[in-house]
Amino acid sequence: MENEFKKISSLVPKEKDFIDVIVSLKEPTPRCTSYYVDESMLMDICADKVSSAARSFSDMLFKVFEGFPSLSRIGQLYLSVLHQRFDYVRYADAHDEVSFASLMMIDISETYLTLLNNADDCDSLDKCKSLKRDAFACMLALVRRCLPSLAFLDNVREYMANLDDGVGASASAAAANYKHDEGYTVPQLMQHEFAENIAHLVDPQTLVWLAELDRVPIPSLKDGGLTLVRCAASHTAK
Repeated sequence: MENEFKKISSLVPKEKDFIDVIVSLKEPTPRCTSYYVDESMLMDICADKVSSAARSFSDMLFKVFEGFPSLSRIGQLYLSVLHQRFDYVRYADAHDEVSFASLMMIDISETYLTLLNNADDCDSLDKCKSLKRDAFACMLALVRRCLPSLAFLDNVREYMANLDDGVGASASAAAANYKHDEGYTVPQLMQHEFAENIAHLVDPQTLVWLAELDRVPIPSLKDGGLTLVRCAASHTAK
């Protein structure tokens, strides 16, 4: 009987991994330019960045969903250990939620790409940048709602993958004496309600950070939070 959890090769992404995607999409800010840049081209770039971020986020989440086995792929003995230690219903919920989040990233992208391609909604570069930031903020809000599920799955993977092959009754008995860790509660999302209200779940500080990211040349993370610092060189007189 194979332990399917030993086959998981991809790492479960952390919040910083998603933030790094957003930061990587920031275009370099030159000190000065001696050439004219067509504003319509910059507006198209905003749409490209929204599409790119959504694809990256969706792929990161789908790799987790695809990498973790469904309940039907887990051998009965390992399934028993999984249930006794973690509760396989919670595992299935977390697994499904990651799949839902992956699909919803594309929905968010399509919604904002429609707005970005609409002349009435996006008739200036400032409006396009604002819509881009709104799209990023919605994606990050979805990520944050999914983080407990990702942490739960990673905890399951770490424990289950370290079981000896052909785990026997002793491991099952040990797991039976283990009290479920309620710190890994999996949020139950009402999918349609969540999809309709995603914009209302955006943290205002995320929008502040994204606006700052558009302004400053060098972003950085500090103390695990979203903190931006300006490049000292940008304040140095030449």
